Amino acid sequence: MVAQKPKVVNFHESEWEFVFPPSIDNEETYNEYYEGVELLDYNDVEAEQIFKKIIKKHPYHIDAYNHLSIAFKNQKKSFESFLTAEKSYLIGKSCFPKELKQSKHKLRWSNLDNRPFLRSCHILGMEHQDRKQYEEAILLYSEILGYNEDDHQGVRYLLLECYFALKDYETAAKLLRKHKDDWGIEFVYGRLLLAIINNENGKLKSLLAEAIKRNKFVPEEITKSKHVAPLPFRIPGEPYFDAGIPMGSIQEAYEYWKNNKSLLTDKRVKAFFSSIK
Repeated sequence: MVAQKPKVVNFHESEWEFVFPPSIDNEETYNEYYEGVELLDYNDVEAEQIFKKIIKKHPYHIDAYNHLSIAFKNQKKSFESFLTAEKSYLIGKSCFPKELKQSKHKLRWSNLDNRPFLRSCHILGMEHQDRKQYEEAILLYSEILGYNEDDHQGVRYLLLECYFALKDYETAAKLLRKHKDDWGIEFVYGRLLLAIINNENGKLKSLLAEAIKRNKFVPEEITKSKHVAPLPFRIPGEPYFDAGIPMGSIQEAYEYWKNNKSLLTDKRVKAFFSSIK
């Protein structure tokens, strides 16, 4: 039996959506897929087997490839995670009709069937970013924003990381100005870092106050001689439940340092934060 391929169809003016065939869009396949998703981070080997089984039956199941890539990454199988992420993205692109143009058409995150492809762009972008292939990552993050400018995936923060890694401070400044009311840790500290790099000394006091209000642990993390990942945040009474990365936490400060260390190890940045101890 020939596998049925998803389609991308226009449903209203500039709005487009993925339409998956019944072989993929059914309760049995979804339950099998979700079983694999729930195993990620806990039993990635078993999750890998579940996603491979789904892909064997449904070779156009984009989200199975997405999460298989994550299962590989969690097992530190970086070669496999990259190739799988790339395949997921290419499968999604192969569903596009020639008349769909990134520059003028939309694939909204609010449409659940568009999410597998948008996730594939995100995952492949992060694979490139992890390999310091920042230009390729920027193209993918920009593609997401072209389809879904509301950015439910937070790729604007990853774009800023890439611009900083490339020392493209002019484009970083444009992005920060565009999102002047965004108080994510990346942008709050990003404004301060840019002022340090550009010697805008008159701005430093107020920007530092805003940054410390957002997360007071970042300055200490930056000036450490040795960086060690903190223990996961746990909810009281739930010792085995990883509650993620709370805002304002030491876990968030460490993640921020880890994702931006190319800039945070700059002599000017370290000197500034050492001076405020």
